[in-house]
This record gives sequence, structure tokens and C-alpha cells, in this order.
Amino acid sequence: MTERTDIVRVRDRDGRGVLVLSILVLVALFLAPSLWVWSQALDLVRHPSSFDWKSNHDNHVRFAAVSAIVFGTPLTGAFLGGTVAGARGKHGGVGAATGAFLGALGLLLCGVVGFFWMLSGATFSF
Repeated sequence: MTERTDIVRVRDRDGRGVLVLSILVLVALFLAPSLWVWSQALDLVRHPSSFDWKSNHDNHVRFAAVSAIVFGTPLTGAFLGGTVAGARGKHGGVGAATGAFLGALGLLLCGVVGFFWMLSGATFSF
């Protein structure tokens, strides 16, 4: 191999790493509201009622569902993105990061739609 082709390959790897890192930063930013909702559910589980076992159980069930959604959606997107990229002969890291980004974006959009749907049924009386 010549020196020129070695330099080109190193640049390709560095550019791919920067791309993956920037996509993962966007994933973290888009997951921030979902992590806040998860922390609120965790707070309910950490401070149980000493009298009402039914609401404590319901809080645990809700926490398990929120945990599965918040962490499962980006992980599933990363798995599918890496698998599809590998099947197409592309670099799996970029595909996995893109899949995680799309999962986080979908989760954020569902949260925004759910928030406005919740507000649409609200009634204000003064």
C-alpha cells in the first residue's frame, strides 16, 4: 500500500467516528425529556405509600413500562440500524447510531403528540 491510500483510510475512519459521535450527542439530547419522565416514575417507586399496596403495585408496573419504552426504543433502533447496515455491507456503527437517533426522535415525537393530546382534553374553570 502506498502512503496516500493509508492516509485516505485513516481520514475515512476519523470522519465516521465524528459522525457517529455527533449522532449519539443528538440521541442524548432527544432522550433528555424521556429520561425526565423516567426519573419521575422512579421517584414514585422510591417513595411508596405505607397504606396503599394497590397504588404501589401500579407505580411499579408503570415504572417497568416506562423503562421498557424509554430504553428499549433507542436500543431496538440501534440494533435494527446496525443489522440493516451490516446486511447492506456498510459500516455498522453509523447504522446503529442512526437507528438509535430515529428511535429517540420517534420517542420524542410521541411524547410531544401525547402532551398536546393530554392538553386538548383539559378544561379550565375560573
